[in-house]
Amino acid sequence: MGVVGYVGFLGVSVAVAVGVKWFDPAIAAQLSRRTGLTGARGWAILLVALVWVFLPVLAGAPVADGRPWVIGAAISGVGFYLGTIALTSLDEYRILAAATAVPPADLSAHTGGSVVATSGVPTVADSDAAVTPISGEPSVHTDWIAQQRTRVGFRKVWSNVATGVESIPFTLSDGAVAVDSGRHRVFSNAERYTTVAEDESLPDAVAEFMWSSPDLPDPEARDARTRFIEEFVPSSEPVTVVGEPTQGTRPGQVHIESVPPDRLFGTHTDHSESDRDDTEPILIRGTVGEARWLLQKRLFVVGGFGLVMVLGGQMLAFWLSPASLPL
Repeated sequence: MGVVGYVGFLGVSVAVAVGVKWFDPAIAAQLSRRTGLTGARGWAILLVALVWVFLPVLAGAPVADGRPWVIGAAISGVGFYLGTIALTSLDEYRILAAATAVPPADLSAHTGGSVVATSGVPTVADSDAAVTPISGEPSVHTDWIAQQRTRVGFRKVWSNVATGVESIPFTLSDGAVAVDSGRHRVFSNAERYTTVAEDESLPDAVAEFMWSSPDLPDPEARDARTRFIEEFVPSSEPVTVVGEPTQGTRPGQVHIESVPPDRLFGTHTDHSESDRDDTEPILIRGTVGEARWLLQKRLFVVGGFGLVMVLGGQMLAFWLSPASLPL
């Protein structure tokens, strides 16, 4: 096809991606949540993936319908997606690997190094407030998205109408460790979907929440199906908190206030409510041992599969096509 044709093919692919974001914004929102990337970084990775995936086109692979080399390209594309998920865990993996694991009762403001990891079942001051805003599940931290069915062209798609974070302070081990509310970086959170038809009666909790948020549709004047997605940290299960210990508000209490970003991949954007350079503590569902295994699996297992698929898919694409690269 040649360089000019290859660049044109990439341009068309980017245009298609922009079209997907416009015609079906829920897909873009889902990818952003799964990978932890938004904006320029996400588009940059997409461009790199397209350059790699469609390399056979530059080498002479035909682009007509039904060409089998596309199977390899698709495998390679999925590998990039898995690799991105793994890479966005790299900062947190390094921080947790370097953190000193200490039970909450044994923790002090001067324990270990600058960052510690501790875990336990959260205790909250008001159990009625420690729930997800829509489904009412016990929770200390909830990222929620409200979507409505809207018509774009000839299709109906889910479009985001509002997003938010509901977080409450909690303690571990009978108040030995205190954690403030904030925009925490969260891993392995639970997920709930709640869908309400436009003519369906709203549960009281849903109606009250919609009234409380000016960005949400009027609960009495809904003209489309509404869906709520809640990703939350259960308050009924152990949670690992990673951050820097400081002296709490009362004697004998340790306050985990923040965690310094490792900045290897810049994944800490929007995970702080303050102007300080540090970010909020990291929350990981499970004990410290389970949290370390989770991030190891996410980085090495998912990342390893992704790398194999990126390289193997490309090899398969060249094998299934008449294209060849000069060596």
